Amino acid sequence: MARTRGARNADYDEARLALARRVRQRVMAPDGLRASLRDYATAAGASVATLKHYFGDRQGLLTAVMESHHVDAAPYLAMAATPIPGDVRASLWGYLSKLKGAWFKFEVGLVQSSALAGGLATPGLGPAYVNHVLEPLLGTVETLLARHVELGDLEPLNTRFGALQFLSPVVLALFHQDSLSGDTCRPLDLDVFFEAHVEMFLRAHPPKAPAASKSWRRTRRPATRPAHGRAR
Repeated sequence: MARTRGARNADYDEARLALARRVRQRVMAPDGLRASLRDYATAAGASVATLKHYFGDRQGLLTAVMESHHVDAAPYLAMAATPIPGDVRASLWGYLSKLKGAWFKFEVGLVQSSALAGGLATPGLGPAYVNHVLEPLLGTVETLLARHVELGDLEPLNTRFGALQFLSPVVLALFHQDSLSGDTCRPLDLDVFFEAHVEMFLRAHPPKAPAASKSWRRTRRPATRPAHGRAR
């Protein structure tokens, strides 16, 4: 049976994603956002006509590249949002440790900086950066905080505000030290900063006292008086 005019092949989405992934490294190069559609086609091993077929235009291609970041990062973002029950401090510190490792070792910093630059330089790409790169990262903290509330480790809070409050200084510090080479002119010990930041966040949103500790204080035996004289 003939395919309806304008209908997509069954593997259209998979082929589109594969092309976006191949273009991604070219986009993240220092001059990547200034590259032409022909440059991107060369990086993808495809023709300009093929890119236009799948993405429409240059902006559509760059949007798809940001979408590909989200698709590939999703499993790792889900793992980062897993809490350590009963220990909010350890959860937040563990989250920052994972983010720092991914930022420097697995190109998360490069993804964030190139996508942000694209979103700022091209107004139409701003929502793509927010939806596919920035919000998924913020969403991990929202989920982490929400799960600690569900577990009874934190009092209820606006988790969206909490995520922005927690993550904004961290991302700024990472941009400062890495993307902007602040480590060469104004070095910052990120681990010390993260530790201080976690403590400040927990002063604003104190964890609940562990139920086991409350129970222990209620049931412990009074101190035994000495055989002679009053206890001191």
